[in-house]
Amino acid sequence: MTIKEKIVEEYLAGGTSQRKLAAKYGFGNTSIHRWVMEYERNFGSKAAILKELTSPVMDLEDKKENIPDDVALLRKELEEERLRNKLLTAMIEVAEEELKIPIRKKYGTKPLKK
Repeated sequence: MTIKEKIVEEYLAGGTSQRKLAAKYGFGNTSIHRWVMEYERNFGSKAAILKELTSPVMDLEDKKENIPDDVALLRKELEEERLRNKLLTAMIEVAEEELKIPIRKKYGTKPLKK
């Protein structure tokens, strides 16, 4: 993996800006912006899916709320299930795109008569 690919993937993984990456690796932020745009142009929806999936989820430890432990645990489980749901949806979308077959059930279709 080249340094260019590493920077683009780090940006798409979320949690940092193009300017911070430019300062970290010593490149211009316009160069990084151009690399990201080129990657998204070449890989299209996969880049958008990757960015959506890896965007930071709610971090309960960062919140300074006084909530009971059981509520905090339920919130964490809910966020994990939401992320799992996004992942599964993304996997179906990628499979449909690459295999060129519909995978999702079409609602409202009538069952076949035997």
